[in-house]
Amino acid sequence: MVLKRTVIIGGGEAANYVFHSLTSKAASGYQIIGLLDDCSDVKLNKIPRLGGLDQLEAVVRDEDITCVLLAIPSLEHTKRKRILDTCISLQIETQVLPTLQDIFAEKANITMRPVVYQDIIERDEFELDYQKVARMVKHKTILVTGAGGSIGSEITRQIMRGNPEKLILLGHGEASIYNIHRELGKVHPHVELVPCIADIQNKERLTAVFEAHRPDIVYHAAAHKHVPLMEENSTEAIANNAQGTWNLAEVANAYNVDKFVMISTDKAVKPTTVMGASKRIAEKIIQLFNQMSKTHFCVVRFGNVLGSRGSVVPLFHDQICNGEPVTLTHPDMERYFMTIPEASKLVIQASMLTVGGEIFVLDMGAPIKILDVIYKLIDLTGRKRETVPIEFIGIRKGEKVQEELFENHEKKPVQIFDKIFVGEDHPHPAELVEIQMLLDNYMSLTEQERKKQLFGLIELDWRYEKI
Repeated sequence: MVLKRTVIIGGGEAANYVFHSLTSKAASGYQIIGLLDDCSDVKLNKIPRLGGLDQLEAVVRDEDITCVLLAIPSLEHTKRKRILDTCISLQIETQVLPTLQDIFAEKANITMRPVVYQDIIERDEFELDYQKVARMVKHKTILVTGAGGSIGSEITRQIMRGNPEKLILLGHGEASIYNIHRELGKVHPHVELVPCIADIQNKERLTAVFEAHRPDIVYHAAAHKHVPLMEENSTEAIANNAQGTWNLAEVANAYNVDKFVMISTDKAVKPTTVMGASKRIAEKIIQLFNQMSKTHFCVVRFGNVLGSRGSVVPLFHDQICNGEPVTLTHPDMERYFMTIPEASKLVIQASMLTVGGEIFVLDMGAPIKILDVIYKLIDLTGRKRETVPIEFIGIRKGEKVQEELFENHEKKPVQIFDKIFVGEDHPHPAELVEIQMLLDNYMSLTEQERKKQLFGLIELDWRYEKI
């Protein structure tokens, strides 16, 4: 077996753990050549220190290094990204320890893992003022739908840092609700946590939950969001994304909720898919309820989040590692990306800004070409790009090459807050009647009729402008 000539970045306790973990195995496959650390007096058994972090490229070339192990979980973001960018440019196999935040939150074990694209595009994330969060949630009951999902669970983690009086974890999947309830209970034992298995399509069940707990603030993250699946299951897209949102809004209004924040998607902008259209209808429902309610209803819209369930990036990574062809729909395909923690923090920030009726749009940065994502993933596994076949399988029905975050008339020239824009859109009250008609009848329609009516409701944006 040819051993990988390896350098460990770091000389602290984590690096020692990694070193002993590897050297205790008879067939680990690694030959530790040395370590890099900015502290000159670090010691790692008898392994020599080869220099500081900024000497990585020279050491890799001089020592014929084939693998880098980044073993500083507390390393600040800019230095971490600089090291990983260097590894990409050298096309060298790279593994990392998870960040301290993920280790403490028990989202990751203290063990080396392959670098994923998430590690590379993480930018300096927006930071919440948790004192302001605490003032907003003090003595309040918070309800999060989809609380076991990617965004919903992270919203609960962020909200808990403000110490609410009670947090209701509402979701349809019992395993995911059990897991987030268990995680939060260990970290915040003083906050009352209520795991609530409920389907937002069941209005009677929602009414019982609101009657029992009287939430003050609702974060609505529950949704069906997988585009191809919803294209083939339009009844469920409408039932969950549109009817479920209507049910929640109606119950929230009846129980005088103070704030209601719905999570939306860039696919709701000029939608070409059933999923996008159902979320656009949900946006309209929220804005229309705001016009007749004392509750402050608002929408927060953003693009793809890295690490979310159904994300295509882990699929690419698995295909590369398994030696399979990487399947991409189109070479020019591009998307906006944001990390789950940043998106969740900005959702909470938007909830502190709302006065009702807004579509808040998060600054996602520049769109990223998916082909570039694939190339960087290949680089991070240490493979050569030319050895990994890429198959272009064609754009799926309704799929866009480029996504948009704003309707033509929505974007303001000035941000209202760091990384937050606000869209100006005021649906006509008459639209609520037509939406209600679809929700009352969609189950009795054929697939073709259902989709025709769904997309017909999107056209209300311009039909009612002249009224």
